[in-house]
Amino acid sequence: MENGRDSFRKDLEEWIESDAGKAYFERKHIVDEINAGRHKRLEKYIETHDFDKLMYRLILEHGEEWREKCYSNGCEPYPNNKLMLLMDYIFENLTPIKVPQLDNDFNNDVWFFKGYYFQVTNGQGTVIDIYNGDDFRHLLHI
Repeated sequence: MENGRDSFRKDLEEWIESDAGKAYFERKHIVDEINAGRHKRLEKYIETHDFDKLMYRLILEHGEEWREKCYSNGCEPYPNNKLMLLMDYIFENLTPIKVPQLDNDFNNDVWFFKGYYFQVTNGQGTVIDIYNGDDFRHLLHI
């Protein structure tokens, strides 16, 4: 008699070989290729532009007007597409570090990139904080 794990494994293997499973992995491959291209374009942009100006612009884009737009759509404030692209790039290319000054009671990870700390804290939801790398000044909370 099969146990639950063996049954799940069999069902999963069947699904992977099915048309739906193959279509899923094909779509995933296409999305991964698109994201890799976006990350390459972001790298080129960062090489040729002032990163501090980019960060300042992203922080301003997430001001009170953005928060109100999110709330009016029934959502908690979240990163716009530009900030999410940068965050995805950081998550995929850097390793989280331990920063005692930013530690808290919740599960969190911190990445340091180009003079800024990017912190993602998970609890009942997810919170993103960005800090200045020089003095830990809090710049953005989403």
